Amino acid sequence: MHQPRSLLFVDDETDILEILVDFFSDEGYELHTATRASDAIRIVDQHPVDFILSDLKLPDSSGSDFLDRVRETRPEAVRVLTSGYFDVRFGEVREDERNGTYYLSKPWDLSTLKNLVEQKLG
Repeated sequence: MHQPRSLLFVDDETDILEILVDFFSDEGYELHTATRASDAIRIVDQHPVDFILSDLKLPDSSGSDFLDRVRETRPEAVRVLTSGYFDVRFGEVREDERNGTYYLSKPWDLSTLKNLVEQKLG
């Protein structure tokens, strides 16, 4: 039997996590959330996560460091870093070709995020 694709959202703002879960709950994905990098690492270690959206600023680590660690353990996972501090226009996604991480500025457009998930996970 086919296992559903898995998404992990990491942000210290629970309101943002709730919005993301509500938005993707009817799409057939297995959804995980974490407010800390340490909790997110446990999820990645225990579940075959396919797509990760992480905020840059987390209480116990930077999102960038967290995604670098994920790249070592799950290189096939799509990694997206988000922040209000990036110089990326609204609705635009940029890829760092050196490490395969995608960048998305906050506030993000939910349709842009949904398109990215669908494009990368099929």
